[in-house]
Amino acid sequence: MIIKRIIGLIMLLAGLALLVLALAGAYFAGDVIGSLANGVATSLTLAAQSLDSAQETLVVARATVDDVYGGLDTAVNATANSARILGDSRPLLDNVTAVTTQEVPEAVEGIQAALPNMIEVATVIDNTLTTLSAVGIDRDIPLPFGGSIPLNFDLGIDYNPETSFDDSLRGFEGSLAGLPESLRGLETDLQATNDNLALLATDLQATSDNLSSINTRVGEILPLFDQYAALVDELSNTVTQVEAQVGDRLDMARMGIIALLIAVGLTQLAPIYLGWELLTGRRDRPAPVMVAAAAPVPAPIIYPSPQLPAPTAALIAETEPSGEPPWADEDHAEL
Repeated sequence: MIIKRIIGLIMLLAGLALLVLALAGAYFAGDVIGSLANGVATSLTLAAQSLDSAQETLVVARATVDDVYGGLDTAVNATANSARILGDSRPLLDNVTAVTTQEVPEAVEGIQAALPNMIEVATVIDNTLTTLSAVGIDRDIPLPFGGSIPLNFDLGIDYNPETSFDDSLRGFEGSLAGLPESLRGLETDLQATNDNLALLATDLQATSDNLSSINTRVGEILPLFDQYAALVDELSNTVTQVEAQVGDRLDMARMGIIALLIAVGLTQLAPIYLGWELLTGRRDRPAPVMVAAAAPVPAPIIYPSPQLPAPTAALIAETEPSGEPPWADEDHAEL
């Protein structure tokens, strides 16, 4: 009997605890789920804003990469053209080198060789022109009857330069002194310049090829930006849809959780009642039996029977009711 009461007490306490927890959970579930809904909505809003920022960043990045692609394409063409121009200029530089270091010195040496003769001829010419310039008549012829007749005559040559022709040629001859050797000395420098132009043309062509490879890879990145932009746009639309639906879904979840907790609390009423009965001992008491009044039965017909022995005192004691309920002895025993 004590075990039943202990079990009843446990059932009663457990049922009450679960009932209180269920009702408290139903009461506070709305606030908890409301806070959760606000947190989820805030997170989704931040996610949507972040995706919008990422979308704008991808657009700016794609435009920047597109500009870089165009700039690299221009640089590729410029370096390739420079390399081609330098390569085409090398034959001209070779010709200039040959003329400057070979032909011009030889021509200057030829002039230097001819200048002494030219100076002698210039001396003769200068003397002749000076003499012819001095030839002329400028006088008056007297007449017998008085008076005079002016007589003027010259060759029309007026030659009186500050520097004579031969002196000019001597000065020119002096200025040509050492010029052939100087021009021939330029051959080494011009050849080195030609070689440097060849190296520069090669480097520019290599640079153009490298820039072309880089530009090709940059061009391959542009479709990836388009794919990323499309993916971010799709994610942004999905987040927007989820943000629009999450409120209703969480409200439905809140109502469902509250209903479930109330149902759980109501299911504890039966254990509470059963525990109360076990604790108070009412579970072992038999329910009163209601006996309906019987209809009057007609008196039986008594026929003569053999004589039975009279009941003894022991038999009467066994069959006579004691007047106490059957569970009284158990209660006294437990006490």
